[in-house]
Amino acid sequence: MRTLVRSVGRADIGGEPLPSVFRAFDSNKIIIRRAEVTMLAGTPGVGKSTLALALALKTRVPCLYISADTNAHTMAMRLASMISGKNQTDVEYLMNKDTGWTKAVLQKSSHIVWSFESSPSLQDIDEEVQAFEELWGCPPTAIYVDNLMDIATDGGEEFASMRAIMKELKYLARATNAAIIVLHHTSEAVPGNPCQPRSALQGKVAQLPALICTLGVVGTSMAVAPVKNRYGRADANANLTCWLSFNPEYMYIEDMPENG
Repeated sequence: MRTLVRSVGRADIGGEPLPSVFRAFDSNKIIIRRAEVTMLAGTPGVGKSTLALALALKTRVPCLYISADTNAHTMAMRLASMISGKNQTDVEYLMNKDTGWTKAVLQKSSHIVWSFESSPSLQDIDEEVQAFEELWGCPPTAIYVDNLMDIATDGGEEFASMRAIMKELKYLARATNAAIIVLHHTSEAVPGNPCQPRSALQGKVAQLPALICTLGVVGTSMAVAPVKNRYGRADANANLTCWLSFNPEYMYIEDMPENG
């Protein structure tokens, strides 16, 4: 038991923001915090994994990336493309012909530890966190779950299982003081302009995350809409958006160029 006064200034109470990555996020109070669950949601192919990978790379904090949706070869290719600025086709060629180049590039992402189990259970994730602690001597600062629908369930009703998984992930965030970033699908039947509303989330899992952003793509730009935000402005209908420059061929995702 503790009073809030005694909690102020402690490093383990949770809520600390991860390092800033995008000016657009800062100005819109889109802040990913430790001991909280954040959700990035959208239709397949909208760029959820690209944004998550950019956050994992650019925050430069020790993190665990649960890549259930994508295999190791593809993620290595994407990450090397993001780091080097080369397109994914050229990177894949170099991965096959010049392993020294590939290893040197990927060494710049050594703060990211990976799990590529295709259908991990909550127990598997817990064991990965324990293994991370053995390696680093502390829990991960951030845990990325890519994506929610790939987490193995107990065989119950799908949407009820998703809600149960989210509850367990919230407990894990509090227990480890890690920021947990969950990627999730939205219903393709719900239109977005360009981002979909909170109601498009599959499985009615909006109750637990502190921050939910839906994503949309228009040309070479990605829109990010906070549809739930305990620490800033949000609009459930996705009418508040900020924009990032986006080129999936090069795994490029950055702030929009400033005018002038």
